[in-house]
Amino acid sequence: MKLFFIAAVLFAGTATAQSTDSSFTVKGHFTSLKKGKLYLTVFGENGPKVDSSNIINGKFSFKGFASIPKTAYLSTINLDGQRTENYLSFYLEPAKILLSGTGDSLPLVKVSGSKLNEDDARLKKQLKSVEIWDESFGKAYEVALKDKNKAAMDSLDGVETKITETRRKIVGEFVKQNPSSLRGAMAILQNFGYYAEASDVEPLYLSLNDKVKNSKQGKDIKKMLEAYKKVAVGQIIPDITQYDTTGKAISLSSLRGKYVMVDFWASWCGPCRRENPNIVNAYSQYHDKGFEIFGVSYDNEKGKEKWKKAIINDKLTWYQVSDLKGWGNQTSDEFYIKAIPSNMLIDKDGKIIAKNLFGKKLTDKLAELM
Repeated sequence: MKLFFIAAVLFAGTATAQSTDSSFTVKGHFTSLKKGKLYLTVFGENGPKVDSSNIINGKFSFKGFASIPKTAYLSTINLDGQRTENYLSFYLEPAKILLSGTGDSLPLVKVSGSKLNEDDARLKKQLKSVEIWDESFGKAYEVALKDKNKAAMDSLDGVETKITETRRKIVGEFVKQNPSSLRGAMAILQNFGYYAEASDVEPLYLSLNDKVKNSKQGKDIKKMLEAYKKVAVGQIIPDITQYDTTGKAISLSSLRGKYVMVDFWASWCGPCRRENPNIVNAYSQYHDKGFEIFGVSYDNEKGKEKWKKAIINDKLTWYQVSDLKGWGNQTSDEFYIKAIPSNMLIDKDGKIIAKNLFGKKLTDKLAELM
């Protein structure tokens, strides 16, 4: 299942104070691209910022401040609202970063002078075969989706799971072998920030050295780990009280005595909408046997009418609530929901007994229980 992720750069940030300790320089020398203009797009808490530099005799430079690592794109066009395949993605950190190459193809430019980027290059090399596999999967999924081939999409869901498991295994080994690498902490957030469990994350967090644990990324991992522990299988699910389409407050706890699936979704989420027929099928089979659904929408205030329309069009006849804050929904941080669709199945006492049951997995679990 192709997922919708939270629209944010996990490692972006802006300095609260600028000093020489957080200054960076980016200098480059291209052997073929001798003149022109380059744009450096830097992602921070307040959105992207764009700087530019002229290429003179193949040389160019940028400078600024980055108290914490930031994601940056180097391109020959201003990326604001435009698409291009010819860009270099790298990390800005307080360092003297050197870029070298012909300049004809920016993705092939070599980045040096920065430990974070050197670690990133090593990790990318280890993940290369997985990324090729993932690209092949993506193309196959697009074909199946275009042809509305449900059997193929269901089969490909299993492939996606294997790709995720393989990528996480490689990342886990990298983290354990490089406990002082900030790139390892970033990789934990990138790869375990969705559909993961505390048991997956805790060994990796504990392997980090104290300096990395005390970094922004380390603190974010700890926060993620604490949330995962709170909603682990076997735990009583925290209560959720939000508002239905009429503005009436409804609490998850009011459904005690039934098996309940808490379904995190949104009207704008394509994978969620494609999963809805499977949920409708499960509901029609097991509702009379004591199965209920509590839908939590990640729509926002502007999308309120689209949320209502999606409920009608998709025939979602169960409880539907939202605080209409989009990804700012209270459950996003409390439950660490950073990808949708996502769900949790709880028993009659509110204990979490399974998570992220999609397609046939949901009906198989309900058949087992009922």
